[in-house]
Formats: sequence, structure tokens, C-alpha cells
Amino acid sequence: MELEISGETFTFAEDAANKRFTVSHDGKVIGLVDYIDREPSADDTADSPVRTFTHTEVSPDYGGRGLAGHLVRFALETSIEAGLKFRTTCSYVMSFLQKNTEFDEYAA
Repeated sequence: MELEISGETFTFAEDAANKRFTVSHDGKVIGLVDYIDREPSADDTADSPVRTFTHTEVSPDYGGRGLAGHLVRFALETSIEAGLKFRTTCSYVMSFLQKNTEFDEYAA
């Protein structure tokens, strides 16, 4: 997915081999959201694998543009489209989810 912000184009993608979502600018990865997929456990509300988001970062050179929020939204929406529920140990994703309650039903 591509998104234009202030005249610059940013590309959002899933890098499944490295278990992360990325945002790139001019072909260079400038941000990421890492994840771990695992089978559901007894304390989950899911019947299928659960994705746990573990870390989010965006290069300070690109801060203040809302890229981390766009990246997390992309990661969540892509995971939902794949039929996954999710959890997080990442403080940024946790804060994002508290502000964006439309994702509540997908929490594991």
C-alpha cells in the first residue's frame, strides 16, 4: 500500500519472512512493527493462530508525520484480513488500540 504524506510517498508492506510490517521511503525501510504468530491457548478468545505485536519503531528522521500510527493500522487491518486475532506487548500498539476501539473485537 502506498500513502502520500506532505508530498512524499511511503510504502507499507508485510515482510512475512522476517515477521514484520514495514514502511519504506525511496526504497529504504524507515519503520517496522515486529510480530510473533502462535497457536491459540486456553486463555485466548481465538480458534486460529494469534498474532502478538512486540515492537514498533520509526526512524527519528521521519518522526512527527504519523507514520507509526499508519503502520500500526496497516498491520492490524492486514492481520484481520488474514483472519487473525491479536495481542500486543508493544506499548505503542497498546496505546493505539486504546484510542482506536474499532479493533476491540479482534483482541485475543
